[in-house]
Order: sequence, then C-alpha cells, then structure tokens
Amino acid sequence: MANARPLLETSLRTKLTHYILQQQIVELVYRDAAGQIQVVHSRIRDLFTRPGGDFIALDKGVLLAVDHILIVDGYNLNGY
Repeated sequence: MANARPLLETSLRTKLTHYILQQQIVELVYRDAAGQIQVVHSRIRDLFTRPGGDFIALDKGVLLAVDHILIVDGYNLNGY
C-alpha cells in the first residue's frame, strides 16, 4: 500500500495501552495536518489500526494518527 504509515512498535503500543487503562488526562503534543504543533489535554480512549496506520481516540471523538504525536505526558515519542 502506497504511503502506508508504519505499525506501532510493541513498546509504544504498551505505553499507550497503559494510558488507556489509567484513564487519566494526559498532555499530548502533536503535529496537525497543516504541520503546526498542537497541545491538547485529554484522556486516551482507544488505540486502533485502520488503513493508513495506527490511531488513538481521545475524548470528544478526536482522532490522532499516532505517527503525528511527538510527546505524551512528557515522554518524547520520537525515539519510537
């Protein structure tokens, strides 16, 4: 599939699943579709794979592509 996003590494999937189970509000820093850095405070409700890559669902129905997330609650995800 052209332009497919890579699947999550196990260590990142484990960390995101931990946040889902905690149901605590976390700070997410991500790059939006326009390339701008955004910061949001929310609970991570779900983690799933769709055509095109892995996504997380936040409160209020917000979906983020995991590969656009830079930092979750102070943890830099650039190393994943």
